[in-house]
Amino acid sequence: MWAQVERSFGTMAPMENDPLATYLDALARDDCYRVERVLKASAHETTEVVYFVGANEAELGPFVRKRISGQVPLGGAYAMLWEAQRAGRRFRHVPRIYDVHERDDDLVVVMEYVAGRTLREVVYERDASVDLARALFPALCDGVSELHEGFAVPLIHRDLKPSNIVVNDGGLTIIDFGIARPFRAGAETDTAHFGTRSYAPPEQFGYGQTDERSDGYALGMLLYYLVTERDPSPAVATGGFAGPEVPACLRPVLQRACAFDPADRFPSVRALKAAFLQAVGAGGGEGAPPATPCATAATMAGGVSPMTGAVPPTATASGVPAAPVVPAVSAGGSPVPAGAPVAPFGSGKLWAARSITAVALWMLFLAAGATLPFDPGEAVAHWPLFLRMAYYWTFTPMFTTGLAGLVMGDGLFARLFARFGLNSKKRQRLFGWVLIGASVLMVWLVTSVAGALGFEARSA
Repeated sequence: MWAQVERSFGTMAPMENDPLATYLDALARDDCYRVERVLKASAHETTEVVYFVGANEAELGPFVRKRISGQVPLGGAYAMLWEAQRAGRRFRHVPRIYDVHERDDDLVVVMEYVAGRTLREVVYERDASVDLARALFPALCDGVSELHEGFAVPLIHRDLKPSNIVVNDGGLTIIDFGIARPFRAGAETDTAHFGTRSYAPPEQFGYGQTDERSDGYALGMLLYYLVTERDPSPAVATGGFAGPEVPACLRPVLQRACAFDPADRFPSVRALKAAFLQAVGAGGGEGAPPATPCATAATMAGGVSPMTGAVPPTATASGVPAAPVVPAVSAGGSPVPAGAPVAPFGSGKLWAARSITAVALWMLFLAAGATLPFDPGEAVAHWPLFLRMAYYWTFTPMFTTGLAGLVMGDGLFARLFARFGLNSKKRQRLFGWVLIGASVLMVWLVTSVAGALGFEARSA
């Protein structure tokens, strides 16, 4: 099996030696590591955090050790990176590979442990926005460009997704090269169908061979995630990223990056980066068209939606200028000054109507709940007033507020949620379910106290 990997990626240095000597050497190396914890375990791969233990019991580390089964043609890109780094090549956005060897027909890789948070964790904590994309997406493009341009033939990652990107104070690092492979001129399809469906391009699942434009497709989907905090789907791409959560200035970039036909995509990741920088008003480099400011509500605390102020026309993928975005209007009908951080209407009138209905019902139930202790149902009418107040005045506000939080849209009341740190839809839902659960718990608690005092609830 490894003969196939060697033909694809080049011969690995340890395998050039005598097989027995290499095997014994590998045993000695593996026995010098202490496993701190297992990061990931699957049928074909185990990833661990390990420490190298010296003869005097001193430890060096941590490192990441991967053991990849020889039954699958994976992991050869680590040898490719290792050889390049040994030859003096330095990658700013790739972990340092320290060792690659074979043991029991499996591939063992020891590499740098990169501390930090995954991109998914960063987006969850900071909330999606164009400002966040502006801060991270160029570096992500640079990291992928290193893979495409640092070898005689491009190295295609094929599994770019939020969990495979680590962010820390030192920058951004791309990890997990298990299914990465070099481009092979003349090949019609990839040797195996791997990848994460939300981010992988169509050709990765049997439609053709992956190349630089395939990673560009995944980068486009990552850009969508950075500005929406939503895992994309092919339907989002085929729909032209037309949802209101996508800033209008970025739609042409996303549409071209994630086109179904690779021929319609950006020819390189550098071209994608330049188009992104131009769209968000950061400039696309020498010779690029004048920057077009990207209208966003990123100046809101954790804002995630596009600003609906006036935006100059932007070019579509075909080069035809798009229609200007209509200036925003306030609730009173007056225009919003350009540059002002406003909360848009999310998904339009449907979301606004849903949110207004949720708030109206919430206020109605609160008003009804305030009177219930004085006109209670038959089941608790015999309870003392303080128990009836505890029963109704803890359950009703928490339950109805939690329910309203689940139903409210992310448009009209986005600013309200932002004040409480609930911009993220996941946090909003968590907030709702926690309140509903707490209300049920309070009903049980008050009922238990009433029972302990001899006031059992009566059947209707």
